[in-house]
Amino acid sequence: MARLHLLRLLALPLLAGALRCAPAGRLSRVSSPRVGQPVARYAHKHAPHEINVGNMVDPVERDFLARKAKIVATLGPASSTPEMLARLIYAGVDVFRLNSSHRRDGQFEALIPNIRAIAKEANRDVKILGDIQGPKFRCSLTVNDEAVPLTEGSLVTFALATSEDDLTRPGRIVLTRTTEQIALVNGLEIGMKLLLDDGLMEIVVVSRESPDSVTCKVLIGGGLKSRKGINVPELQIACSALTVKDREDAKYLLSMNVDYIALSFAQKAQDIQELIDIMDMEGIPAELRPSIIPKIEKPAALRNIDEILALSGGLMVARGDLGVELGLHRVPFAQKFLVRKGNQAGKFVITATQMMESMITNAVPTRAEVSDVANAIFDGSDAVMLSGESAMGAHPTRVVEWMGRIIAEAEVHENDVSPSF
Repeated sequence: MARLHLLRLLALPLLAGALRCAPAGRLSRVSSPRVGQPVARYAHKHAPHEINVGNMVDPVERDFLARKAKIVATLGPASSTPEMLARLIYAGVDVFRLNSSHRRDGQFEALIPNIRAIAKEANRDVKILGDIQGPKFRCSLTVNDEAVPLTEGSLVTFALATSEDDLTRPGRIVLTRTTEQIALVNGLEIGMKLLLDDGLMEIVVVSRESPDSVTCKVLIGGGLKSRKGINVPELQIACSALTVKDREDAKYLLSMNVDYIALSFAQKAQDIQELIDIMDMEGIPAELRPSIIPKIEKPAALRNIDEILALSGGLMVARGDLGVELGLHRVPFAQKFLVRKGNQAGKFVITATQMMESMITNAVPTRAEVSDVANAIFDGSDAVMLSGESAMGAHPTRVVEWMGRIIAEAEVHENDVSPSF
């Protein structure tokens, strides 16, 4: 036992000498155990300050109308009556979103005056945002409007319609002929993956049959319904950010004096400039122009975000298509990056998509949804947006009240959270 103790004593100087001679990188690994690294890495983010625990645990009911961040609510079948508009405004909606994808003749002419009148009566400053669809790619209607089964491993034709009667059906996915969709089909290459219905299904190009048709193999199957979206992340399509319909919608929204226009799938400054050019042609004075809010949904927009923001009033973190194009696992950091960029530029930032998705049917949000809304505020979002929750959900006013409550609580604790990244 004495000999063992002596050997240990003799070994200590040798070990110390080895550590002194070790390269810096190796020394840091020996002297900083892996379990301790996160503490050192994040220590600078948690400057010592007093956190008021009472703000968390005391039963204080916040005034969810007395908050800085705004609530944007999409209008739809569940929320467009004068009675429901009034309930939503009194519940705390700050901005109503009108989706041009679903515009019908005369529909907005009734909604906008109602919103203005009710907001005035409620003494609330409620804004209106018109959303332009952009070059969204969709399959055609399906035969009998029934879901078309896509079986994993099977082959399907992916083609432009040959006639008005050429619909999506088993074994064949059809796209209506538009300038943008022709460019998509013509640009496909073998090996490119296509994501259907927000990524729920996936196919890959295995051969080309003609300029207007390719054959694809189903990688992830499912049931493809009418008019579902198509994304091809690997394909850069050289087409205008504004379709013919978008230009018509833009002029219409300008005539209705909306406060914001959201531009879908903006990828570069020129896309914003196209909308500015329309305002120029319409002769709209600078002080009466709506703010342009580009929806960031494509990887290219992340690369060009500075030039996009230079021409915009703000941005929308549109996590739906962004998640399909970029990958779901990359969306959280992209959100933080975009919010930070908007904040640094002094521009308005809206975080959107699936924030309270479960409340389309449920009366109470999930814990994850509550955290999502709160973290968007902690990141620095100026507004958070409801889509299907307010447009077609079972509890439009309840979801607005819940969102307001979460925002108000998050704003109390903003100084107690670490920086975004």
